[in-house]
Amino acid sequence: MKRQSLLKSLLFLAAFAFGMSVWSQNPFVQTWCTSDPAPMVHDGTMYVYTGHDEDGADFFWMQEWRVYSTKDMVNWTDHGSPLALESFSWADDRAWASQCIERDGKFFWYICAHSKISKGMAIGVAVSNSPTGPFRDALGKPLFENGSWDHIDPTVFIDDDGQAWLMWGNPRVYYLKLNRDMISYEGEVGMLSMTEEAFGSPVMNEREKGKQYKDSYVEGPWLTKRNGTYQLLYAAGGVPEHISYSTAKSPLGPWKYAGEIMPLCETNSFTNHCGVADFKGHSYFFYHTGKLPQGGGFGRSVAVEEFKYNADGSFPKIMPTDDGVKPIATFSPYGKVQAETMAFSKGVKTEQNRRTGVYLTDIHNGDYIKLQHVDFGNHQPESFSVRVASGLRGGQIELRLDSLGGQLVAQIDVAGTGGWEEWRTLSTEDVAKVSGIHDIYLAFKGRKGPKLFNFDWWEMRNADSAPRTRVVEDGGTGPYKAVMTEAKDLRAHTILRPRDLSQFDANHPLPVLVWGNGACNNSPFEHVNFLSEIASYGYIVLATGFIPMDNEPYRGPMSTTEQQIESIDWIYAQNEDPNSPLYHKIDVKNLCVAGMSCGGLQTLFNCADPRISAIMICNSGLFNAQNAGSAVGGMPMPPKSKLEELHSPIIYILGGKTDIAYENGMDDFHRITHVPAIATNLNVGHGGTYAQPHGGEFAVVARTWLDWQLKGDKEAAKMFVGKKCGLSSRPGWSIEKNKLQK
Repeated sequence: MKRQSLLKSLLFLAAFAFGMSVWSQNPFVQTWCTSDPAPMVHDGTMYVYTGHDEDGADFFWMQEWRVYSTKDMVNWTDHGSPLALESFSWADDRAWASQCIERDGKFFWYICAHSKISKGMAIGVAVSNSPTGPFRDALGKPLFENGSWDHIDPTVFIDDDGQAWLMWGNPRVYYLKLNRDMISYEGEVGMLSMTEEAFGSPVMNEREKGKQYKDSYVEGPWLTKRNGTYQLLYAAGGVPEHISYSTAKSPLGPWKYAGEIMPLCETNSFTNHCGVADFKGHSYFFYHTGKLPQGGGFGRSVAVEEFKYNADGSFPKIMPTDDGVKPIATFSPYGKVQAETMAFSKGVKTEQNRRTGVYLTDIHNGDYIKLQHVDFGNHQPESFSVRVASGLRGGQIELRLDSLGGQLVAQIDVAGTGGWEEWRTLSTEDVAKVSGIHDIYLAFKGRKGPKLFNFDWWEMRNADSAPRTRVVEDGGTGPYKAVMTEAKDLRAHTILRPRDLSQFDANHPLPVLVWGNGACNNSPFEHVNFLSEIASYGYIVLATGFIPMDNEPYRGPMSTTEQQIESIDWIYAQNEDPNSPLYHKIDVKNLCVAGMSCGGLQTLFNCADPRISAIMICNSGLFNAQNAGSAVGGMPMPPKSKLEELHSPIIYILGGKTDIAYENGMDDFHRITHVPAIATNLNVGHGGTYAQPHGGEFAVVARTWLDWQLKGDKEAAKMFVGKKCGLSSRPGWSIEKNKLQK
């Protein structure tokens, strides 16, 4: 009997997984148990902020909050957990329901958690400049607490007049009027009047014995407004919960019970928690169930339904479905797609770390992810690439159309890479012909039983794909707004240049900056603000590595010293090619090679190239015999004697004594006696100011020095020339010059 029972269970789970893979969209996250969805629309994207129920929990054991986003309502990207109990020094347990809202360019995430201070539940707030974080505790203490256990489930709403309201509570509703800063409040905490007329019944201790009430507020409020009427949605009825709502002409009431929205249904969860949002002309109702395999009341799963308001703005009855919602846009397969973007998955999980971000893991034979409504257009894919890591044995990734047994478009064999975070990019140009709109499956194959590999991203390219471009910080502060782009004939390089090349010709050419990245990253993702700022002052910048189309860290192998030489070769060829948009617009006689940290070592390795007219070394310097052992593996390690090959002026821009490259850089500088040399320091450490707006102070000094060296700008020279040069009086900076440098 036990064998028969086990077999039935396995068959049920298999049927469940197969059925959901064919037609289901609910729950729309399958990799983790998620709860208490809070939608927010920003800049053409739907974000949903959720709780996270621990696998196998026997209570609401929750340690973190998570974020998911979509542009088409079916393919969701997992942004991991940018906020956790550890983000709040005062919190120690119960990362329960939350909501995020944007105001004045900042994102405020209101949470509840158990407080070490009061020993009760407390309301906190975190803030970020991005909807996906990183978030930090905005106050370093709770926004509100008094030791009570009923301060849970905050909802936040900004009214038409700009007044922000915060409400929360179980079994009654508390409220605060937030100030414009969103992290302080006006007056004292208040409580809504919990009457039968307002919510279907009064609070428990005020109810008449034996009387049947039509409903009751429990928890999970969601405050919104439609057609001038305030609507407060909430979990109702006790255990199990359904969703009801009340309406009012003011956030403070008087409220009037309006009825059920989602009645009690078979959701496999005895709680419910909702949020609503309009997105691209559609209205959506978010809630949670317990419908994942092995899910339940303590293992919940977020779901969504599309609905239409009644003509008077009231809610219709909304029933949970397994189908979920239909796509409202197509999904492009061209360009880099994060592996954690999916409409459905089987078997896999997501993980995250600081270096890689979020990635797919726990991949076994037979697992897969699916994306819906993918539009290949009429362009023939010519390559398929994946970013993977495998501890030992690897496996295969198959890209198939419309089903797990559908047309095989591409396949990549994954070998062991030497570790679960030793990432490799693998590509194939053996790609089948495909066009039109399809669902796609990325199916994982390999030996049965063991974990196969981790999966970070995939990418398709075709012959008709235009070079990718990105504008950083509105193109910089210079007179020539810059764009970041790539060239098909210069693989693994990023170009930053003025957008309007018509302003340049043989009489007004662009000097050249060739750049190597910190950590020898094969992408300038850490330096785009700095480099775009320089380009906006009339330079063409050739940075080593693949163009960073977002702010995600690069996760591939190191760049090479040869890539800087490839940049120089390419720009010389472009200047002489009549078919190039750069024809006779490049000042190849004024070319600086530069780099940060490991990129600085690459620069010094290449310093003898006769085409170089200036050298700029940032947060870097050559290792000597005594400290060579502290270098990171894979870094170029030219000896100190390499400095003798310098034949052009050189500047070191260092981060002061806290910069790990300070001693190496200053030792280099003191050895250089045969070419003009400058050493500058700003006490900001090894990270410099590259990521600050427009590259910060490092960009100011670097660009001014380039103006002097490559453009002959006498005004720029004043920052460096003379005993009382401009830099010596610039706050925080110090400067040293050798005898050949005036």
